[in-house]
Amino acid sequence: MFAQRERKRPPAMTSERIADDLDAFRKAGGRIEVLGTTRSLKKIGLDEEQAAVVPSTKPTP
Repeated sequence: MFAQRERKRPPAMTSERIADDLDAFRKAGGRIEVLGTTRSLKKIGLDEEQAAVVPSTKPTP
């Protein structure tokens, strides 16, 4: 009774498209803040004794 509508697919994500989007973002004045590795990620794969001696990366006041 009712005809189905054809669904429009969003454009495929490619590395070229991502690079173009980032360039447009930067040209528009956008800035990307790059965050460092979190302390918990630095502990992955270490046993408890080694994890206890991993220095903190927090700056001192």
